[in-house]
Amino acid sequence: MAIHYLILLSRQGKVRLAKWFTTLSPRDKAKIVKDVSQLVLARRTRMCNFLEYKDTKIVYRRYASLFFITGCSSEDNELITLEIIHRYVEQMDKYYGNVCELDIIFSFTKAYYILDELLLAGELQESSKKNVLRCIGQQDSLEDMEYLPVQDFEAVTSALNYNTPDCNVTGGCDLYTTKSTGSDKKLYKNIDKDLESQHAALLKLGASLSPPDRAHMLATSPSMQLFSHSSAFGPLSELSSRRTFAYLIATLNASHPHYDFSHVLRPGDFKRERNLRRVMVNLDSILQNVRPGFEAKTFSSSVGNETTSVWGPQCWSLIDKEMRLSECTIFRYLPDIDPFEEDESAIWAAHYFFFNRALKRVAYLYVRVVPVISSQSPTLRPTKVAPSKRHLDPDSVGAQKRAKYWLGDRDAQLVSPPDDDDETLDDGLFWNRGEDGDLVSFSEDDEFNEDDSLDDDHDEPSHTSHGRLMSEDIAGRMDL
Repeated sequence: MAIHYLILLSRQGKVRLAKWFTTLSPRDKAKIVKDVSQLVLARRTRMCNFLEYKDTKIVYRRYASLFFITGCSSEDNELITLEIIHRYVEQMDKYYGNVCELDIIFSFTKAYYILDELLLAGELQESSKKNVLRCIGQQDSLEDMEYLPVQDFEAVTSALNYNTPDCNVTGGCDLYTTKSTGSDKKLYKNIDKDLESQHAALLKLGASLSPPDRAHMLATSPSMQLFSHSSAFGPLSELSSRRTFAYLIATLNASHPHYDFSHVLRPGDFKRERNLRRVMVNLDSILQNVRPGFEAKTFSSSVGNETTSVWGPQCWSLIDKEMRLSECTIFRYLPDIDPFEEDESAIWAAHYFFFNRALKRVAYLYVRVVPVISSQSPTLRPTKVAPSKRHLDPDSVGAQKRAKYWLGDRDAQLVSPPDDDDETLDDGLFWNRGEDGDLVSFSEDDEFNEDDSLDDDHDEPSHTSHGRLMSEDIAGRMDL
């Protein structure tokens, strides 16, 4: 079943919201609104909420001073349509908080957004209230932290994204402006509520302890100290500290829309950086060490956008131009568990916030250095080793002699002796092993004794090379 349209009508006949799920001309829409309004307003309170209109069915219900009217096919189940209307009202009441007609008048866009999350092409696509409210909340965080598309910051972002033979560097620098809106206040309210509940739980735990244990917990508990003085934002008991914390949470949600940082509030994950010069030197040294041989001054005389392709002092100048870094409060995000690590772990990562309270701006600079992991792991190829002479038959020895005589020592190695099915295959690594298979130390006497045991060795030159491709002494001493 599919809803054709949904109209919110006041008792005075004013249309507060109209959503059409079928394609109609403006004239037909106006005709439907006029006819349906007259039919619904003329009905009494105790009359049925279903009525026929041409070849469609009208399902409506009154909430306070508004009529929620839907049009559907005559074969559709009117009770399900009535339930969809009620679900929409519940969603708006949960979002606005005791919704009224004025909320829809002054914030009608949110009513449309909630309806879009609830219905798709007239069909119910999401029945979970939590999922709908979470999507709207994420959209509010994007609106609160309004993104400023600054051309200079795009150049800084390009300098934080490059690849080297050893690692991949990804990052960005985003600029947001803060503004006080209804959803912004709602975020503050949620943070206050969550922090107060944590504080109340700690106080309740302390009340159950003995006085010495309670005093020790209040003095040593990190969670309790966040409410006193040790928080990066100051005492969380102050409104300004909680508001700054809310700004940073909203910034993270806006820059990383696939994550929701408002679900888990840990003020201890943020650290205050009081030395701007130290932050600049730390970031510069890491990026320059990752990309050695590239200096920012090398590109200072180039043409075009190459001047910003390498991180350097000019990037800090671009950030300072918009943020006044000397007036900013700097925070660093250092979570115990990095939420951005998925398949690959970063060998180094940094998340810096430059908050200028006077300008009402937040600059978020983040960078991750991930080592390059080859998609094809190196395979261990068996080493070609010369078979021991004591395992060679006379025919193979003669073939080797003839090859050395005509081709020389080096090219003779290309002539492999015939394989013997009964011979034990080599494992690819040449070791000195005893009869029990254990590794034994290499001895030069063994080589001399081995050569003396063969009668045909007198015909070979003294500089004949053997098949070992690594130092026998080192290989003999290696531990398996």
